[in-house]
Amino acid sequence: MAEYFSALFKSMQLGRVAVSNRIVMAPMFTNFAHPGGEVSEGQVAYYRARARGGVGMVIVEASCVSPRLSNQGPGQLHISHPRFIPGLRCLNEAIKAEGCCSLIQMVHPGRQTSSRYCGGPPVAPSATTCPLMKEEARALEKEEVLAIRDDFIQAAHYASRAGFDGVEIHAAHGYLINQFLSPRTNRRQDEYGGSLENRQRFLIEIVDRIKNELPDLIMSVRLNIDDFVEDGFGIPESLEVCQALEKAGVDIINCSSGTYESGLKSVEPGTYEEGWRVYLAEAVKQVVCIPVITGGMIRHPEYANHIVAAGRADFVFLGRPLLADPEWANKAKRGQVSCIRPCINCNNCIESEFAGQAVRCTVNPGTGQEIELSRENRLNRPARAVVVGGGPAGLQATVSLRRQGMEVFLLEKSSRLGGLMHLASLPPHKERIEQLRLFMCQEAEKSGAIIELRTEAEPALIEKLAPDAIIIATGSRPVHPFVCGEREANCLEALDVLSGRAIVTGQKVVIIGGGRTGCELAALLSKHDKQVTVCEQNIFLASGMERKNRRALLDELDEAGVVKRTGVTVTAVGRQQVVITSAQGVEAVPADCIVWATGFEACDELFPALKNRFAHLFMIGDAAGVRGFKEAIAEGEAIGRAVVDCISGQG
Repeated sequence: MAEYFSALFKSMQLGRVAVSNRIVMAPMFTNFAHPGGEVSEGQVAYYRARARGGVGMVIVEASCVSPRLSNQGPGQLHISHPRFIPGLRCLNEAIKAEGCCSLIQMVHPGRQTSSRYCGGPPVAPSATTCPLMKEEARALEKEEVLAIRDDFIQAAHYASRAGFDGVEIHAAHGYLINQFLSPRTNRRQDEYGGSLENRQRFLIEIVDRIKNELPDLIMSVRLNIDDFVEDGFGIPESLEVCQALEKAGVDIINCSSGTYESGLKSVEPGTYEEGWRVYLAEAVKQVVCIPVITGGMIRHPEYANHIVAAGRADFVFLGRPLLADPEWANKAKRGQVSCIRPCINCNNCIESEFAGQAVRCTVNPGTGQEIELSRENRLNRPARAVVVGGGPAGLQATVSLRRQGMEVFLLEKSSRLGGLMHLASLPPHKERIEQLRLFMCQEAEKSGAIIELRTEAEPALIEKLAPDAIIIATGSRPVHPFVCGEREANCLEALDVLSGRAIVTGQKVVIIGGGRTGCELAALLSKHDKQVTVCEQNIFLASGMERKNRRALLDELDEAGVVKRTGVTVTAVGRQQVVITSAQGVEAVPADCIVWATGFEACDELFPALKNRFAHLFMIGDAAGVRGFKEAIAEGEAIGRAVVDCISGQG
C-alpha cells in the first residue's frame, strides 16, 4: 500500500518513548469522571477508542491537582490524592495498550471557576474578577502559592505512579499559571509578580522540581503564546518564557492561545480559517530547539501533513475532529480521507462542557457511548426494517439497523438524500454540513441497505415490503403564521431562496423570522449586496444557537449592516412594505422582497396512517419534534438498538 502523509506519520523519540506519529489527541474536558473526581468506566472506553484510532500521543484532559479551591465541576478528573491512582492507572493502561504515548494534563483554574464547585471564593495571583465567571477571586497568600506549587509537583508523582509517560502543565487559557504570567491578572508586589522573571517564577519552580525529582517523565507545557486580551500575556514575553522553559528541561511546548475573556479566539467558531493560529507555533519554533505542538481548527490530513513537512511545528493536536471520528488517524494513514466523519464546527461539544454536562458530538452519536456500542447484540434471525425519509435521522437509522443485522429499505421521496442538510450548507461558513451529508450518504450506501429515491412511502407499498419494523424519519417543512398579504408575489420562502427555486429581486429585503435560518440567510444575502432587515418576535436573534457560533453570526450581520428589529410582530405584508408592531407602535418597513423564515413543523402525517397496521412503528428526528442535526442523528443511532430489543423481546 502506498504511504500517505509521510511527514505526519513519521515517528519521533521523546526521551525514552518513541512516538509513532505526529498526531496528538488534545486534552479536552469531557465531564465523564465520577462526581468525586475518579476515572469512570466510560472515560476509559472513550480514551481507548481514540488511542485505538491511531494517534501517536494522548494527552488526558485537565485534571485537578489541588484540593484547595480548584475544582471546575462535578465531572472533572482529579489527580490530587493517592486514591485516584488506581483509576488513573487503568486509564493509562488502556491508552498504552494501543501503542500510544500517554500524558496527563495538570491544572488549577485560579479565578476561572465558581464557588459553587470549589467550596469558597476562587483564588488568583491578585484580587481580580473573570468577566465570564463574574465572581471576585481572592488573592493568594505566599504560603498558599507555595502549597499549590507543591500540589502540581505531587500530582506529577501520582501520574508517574499511575504509569503515564509524562505530564503536561496547563499554563494556558487563563487558568492559574497563565494568570501568574499575565500582567493583566498578576499585580503582586512580591517575588511572584512584577517583572516577567517574577511572573514566570511560579511556573519555572514547578518545572524545576518535577524535572529534578522525576527526570524520566516527559514534560510538556501548554502555554498561551497570546492571550488576545489587552494588557495580557503575549508575544514577545511568551517567547522569552519558551526559552526559559527549554533551559529548565521542558521536553515539549504545546502552543495555545486565548482565555475566558478573549471571546471567540479561545474556542473558535466555524468562521475561522483552518490552522489560523499555526503562526504562533512558528514563532516559537524560531526561538527553541525542543518539539512544538500546534493545533486549532485543523481538520484535514493534507493540511496537518503540510504543517509538519514545512517545519511549522513538530506535532499537530486534534480536538473536536477526534470527537467526530476517533479513527481519524487510522483513516488518514490508509489514505481513506473521504471516510473521515467530518467535524462541522457546531461547537455543541463545547456547549455541553459549559453547561456542566457530559460531552456529546452532533455528528458522532457514539462519543461518550463507547461502552454501549461495544455491547451491541445482532439479531439472531432475519428481520426487515423500512426507513421512511433519507434525512440525517433516516440515514443514521439505516446504518444503525444494518449494523444490528437487519435488512433495510430506505425510502426517500426526493432525488437526493440528506433532507435539508444540503440547503443548510449554503450560508457562509456552513460548507462542512455538505461534507457531512456526503459522508452519511456514503455510509448508508456502504451498509448494504436498499435505497430507493423518488419513492413515495404509501401505506400499500410499505405493507408489500412486509417489514418487522418501520421508522418514520420524514423530517419537517417550513411554516409561517397567517398574516394579511402573505401570498403577495414578492413573498418567498427561505428554503426556496436557498435552493434557487426563488430569486430575490430588488435591493431592500425583509426577512421575517430571526432564528438560525433567518439570520444565516441574512448573512448570505448581504454578501450579494442586498439591504437586509430581520424582523423577530423574540428579543434575541438566533437564540437557540451555540454561543460561539451565534456571536460570530451576529458579528457578521453587524459588519454587513443588517438591520435587526427584535421584539416586533408582523401584522401585514404588501408589495412594498412589511407592517410591524412593537412597544413603540406601528411601523411600515420598506421591502422590495419579503422572505419567510419563521420556523418548521413536523411532517408526521404518515404515523397515524400506519399506527394500527404495524406492531413496531417508530418516529424519530424532526418528524417527532422539530429540533436539530444533533438530536436527529442521535435518535437515528439509538433506534437500531431499540428496534432489535423490541423484535428480540417479541421473538
